[in-house]
Amino acid sequence: MKQRYTELDAIRGIAALMVVFFHYTIRYGEIYGYSVAPAFTFEIGRYGVQLFFIVSGFVIFLTLDKTTHAVDFIVSRFSRLYPAYWVAVILTFTIVSLFSLPGADVGIRSAVINLTMIQQFIKVPHVDGVYWTLLVELSFYTIMYVLFVTKLIRKIEIISILWLFVIMAAEYLETYQFVQIPGYIKFILMLKYGNLFIAGIMFYKLMCNSRLLNYMIILLALAVEYFIAPDLIYLIAIYFGVFFFFVKGYLKFLSAKPLVFLGAISYSLYLIHQNIGYVVIRHLDAYGISGEFSIIVVPLMVSILLASLIQRYIEQPSLVKIRKIWKESNIRERLTM
Repeated sequence: MKQRYTELDAIRGIAALMVVFFHYTIRYGEIYGYSVAPAFTFEIGRYGVQLFFIVSGFVIFLTLDKTTHAVDFIVSRFSRLYPAYWVAVILTFTIVSLFSLPGADVGIRSAVINLTMIQQFIKVPHVDGVYWTLLVELSFYTIMYVLFVTKLIRKIEIISILWLFVIMAAEYLETYQFVQIPGYIKFILMLKYGNLFIAGIMFYKLMCNSRLLNYMIILLALAVEYFIAPDLIYLIAIYFGVFFFFVKGYLKFLSAKPLVFLGAISYSLYLIHQNIGYVVIRHLDAYGISGEFSIIVVPLMVSILLASLIQRYIEQPSLVKIRKIWKESNIRERLTM
């Protein structure tokens, strides 16, 4: 099986653009208002993160499938997430502090705590609101790590079915029995988005060895989405359809260089586009520059430029360096013996 799926990179890039367009054409206006409203809005972009979660389910199971030692998985995720994130936190905090963005200012203490990525868990404000998804990702990584260490990962289909029924049971209790489930339980068990990660895992399993059970679990994950968020069922069904065509090899046309490039910078783009983009829009508006040029074109170009620099000079080099150092370290040898 090939090691890199450029179509998946493209899907990730599309998801990132969806979120960016939503923030610039709708969310900014909800918070600050527009002098001249954009000619189009992109409401569907609000749900780009759901597509990211399906991608994560696929990618993390692929990673674990190639992982021999559990500690290698931790290093792999750390090297992938944290270096670019640290730069994004510092850059966003600095720009917002220098140029001001009402409602988005945080203190230096909060900014430092943000470097851990668990600020939401301890009720510390985000340096940038988009960071909320990162704790969801970390929760998923933790669950998969535990399954890997305990070797329960081999029973992922059974666990996925049980997990999906737990999600539905929790929704039933809260909606119809008025039972309030503690927030930390919802977080640990991923009761809101777990079905999307599970679907991603099952699509990976389909790519490796198509089985009827995997299809059934994907349909169950879709049924869970209807149960917990019926208004999103058609969009999530489309996402699932996209992944079905991807695993069947029908999306080769997505491997176009611009889309693959967007996929390569998608993580950094996601991290830095919102508050920095808002600062750009506000200052252009203050100088009388409005419309699509100031709301979309300029902030998007600035965000892509910054994301490209972070990906090229921080994200990719640090990933390679950290993994190389870890692979050659004596600590790894002792821990994996």
